[in-house]
Amino acid sequence: MTEYNINSQFTYLDRFKGTIDGKRLLPMLNVMDKKGIPGFLQDMPTFEANMGILHRLERTASTPPTSRVSNYEGIGDTHLTTQVIDEPVIHFQQKSSIAVSEKVGLLNFGERRNKYRRIAIQTIMEDMVDAIFNDARTSGPKYLNGLAQRCKLLSYPGHTTSTFPYVWDNGGSAGTGYLTSAYMVEWGDEACHGLMPSGASAGGTHMGVQHTDHGMQKVQTAVSPQKSYNALEDTFDFFFGLATNDDRKFTRISNIETRTGQTTGRFNEDVLIRAKRHGRFDPARTRIYVNDYLASDIDIRAKNRINGWNVQQVFGEDVTTFLNIPVRVIDDTIITATESAIN
Repeated sequence: MTEYNINSQFTYLDRFKGTIDGKRLLPMLNVMDKKGIPGFLQDMPTFEANMGILHRLERTASTPPTSRVSNYEGIGDTHLTTQVIDEPVIHFQQKSSIAVSEKVGLLNFGERRNKYRRIAIQTIMEDMVDAIFNDARTSGPKYLNGLAQRCKLLSYPGHTTSTFPYVWDNGGSAGTGYLTSAYMVEWGDEACHGLMPSGASAGGTHMGVQHTDHGMQKVQTAVSPQKSYNALEDTFDFFFGLATNDDRKFTRISNIETRTGQTTGRFNEDVLIRAKRHGRFDPARTRIYVNDYLASDIDIRAKNRINGWNVQQVFGEDVTTFLNIPVRVIDDTIITATESAIN
């Protein structure tokens, strides 16, 4: 399989940058952007699905027992059973629309239109990362199964359920509203990775992204009585999926208390150590994902460089690490601090 890094979508959209006579007038700042998206996309490799907009993977479900034989005895059962899993590629879409009337008195109209375009594709990427964590296929065929859905029930060694993927209990017991989770994920072709279309399904796309410039269109206002105006429109179509080839290579540490002043159920790195040890993680390709609430607790520990926490140079910047695994901070609208207890 050919590996792609989805982070290059931002490089692809650099062509929507521009200036007017070297001037950047009337800048537009996107203050609605979400934290941690470029870093997350840098972590995650993406491969072509093997069936167009569907990716089928097969993994072992059971292996035959080894036979112990004496002379003239036959070998026992050699039947290997496998499990077939289909992972969908989901269609995300955004539209960028800017009224032609904005050209009046505006020197950098072209740059402004490009900013609209960049915000549209940035929003797709943010929603895609949110889907990776929070989507549930039970919501309908337009959804994938995110990490939270794949890790929705407690399961770990010593618990009544101990099947992969493991979901560990940090001890928080708030009914609703104040719990969060941490995720440990190994990325790679035999671990977890993104999916883009293959074959004819990929036609006209750039690593799963298709941009269509519709030019000038007549747009109807939403309010009544309806009126119309002219606008320049673009649509962005993004096709993406998530594959988790090996359930031992991702895990969730759940039921982490976030309320200030609460001590019961606060984040305990001992649980993280158990999660790391009982999984099959390659630290070089593994990342830990948390939100700001949990990152604050982690940084307080890391400042003293105890309990396995440290601050190291990773990705060319200072990054908090745990046992040499980098910690990424994801926006708390994606990894929320409002989870109910997982049982």
